[in-house]
Amino acid sequence: MSDLIVRLCNALQQPLDDEVDLKVVRTRTDATVRAVSRVPGHRPIRVEGLSAGEPYLVQVFPTRHRPVGQFVILRASGETAVQLYTPLDPQRVTAARFPAYDETASELRGVLEQSSVEGLAGSGAALYAGLTDMQRAGLFNLFAKMSSVGFDATRTIWSSVARIYRVRPDRIFVDVEPALRDLVKSAVTGERFVEVSGRLHTPPPGFVDAGSFKTTERYGNLQLSFFASVDPPLAFKVDADIDDAAGLGHAFQVLRNWVTRGATHPYDIHQILVFRQEVALPYDLA
Repeated sequence: MSDLIVRLCNALQQPLDDEVDLKVVRTRTDATVRAVSRVPGHRPIRVEGLSAGEPYLVQVFPTRHRPVGQFVILRASGETAVQLYTPLDPQRVTAARFPAYDETASELRGVLEQSSVEGLAGSGAALYAGLTDMQRAGLFNLFAKMSSVGFDATRTIWSSVARIYRVRPDRIFVDVEPALRDLVKSAVTGERFVEVSGRLHTPPPGFVDAGSFKTTERYGNLQLSFFASVDPPLAFKVDADIDDAAGLGHAFQVLRNWVTRGATHPYDIHQILVFRQEVALPYDLA
């Protein structure tokens, strides 16, 4: 017989500060062979007396984080350890802590001060104050991601953004410099972007579809859907969003029945981005 050690971490890769239930399921029979309830997630969980060489599914059900699972086959002798990472459940987030306007990045403030956003009054600090928590989270997610994708030492996707005209929790709509589309198309050759279908993205009045492109990471992909003006001078608008469909499964192994279909929740994107540790997000979730 063998023992299984389960260690749990959050999206920041720190010990999980949550209470959890754990089940070990024998995959050959789909029978639960071990179960523990209401144990602290920050301590290793030992499951004793399992069969070596037998495939099991370990399922963890935290109180405030999304349920996750992992398949494991135990070694013939000693202990087998597994490490699972679980993101916060957006419905269980108690607080989102955002920076004051003057503490946000100058690159973001510069764009907000030139922007007029649908449904909100003013620009700059007034515009920022009018955003809901969901809109702020979506804006910061996209700002951080777009700032992290660069073409050279000085140009990023965000540096080509001129104005924001719509903010949704799962996407932003922006006016961009015309050169951005050629930069993104050129990056397809280097396999940093792939061209994808943009059929779900409707052009605004006076504009037509000009191609959709997605970054090639395993999860947390940025998609840019371009729209070109019908009449001269040539102008481009972009619908920008981050895909979480692969992120929750590949990064965290969230159990399938607990992945919500439909609009992407900005707090899920926050967890994916901080787990990747490739971007600096200026807001925290608790």
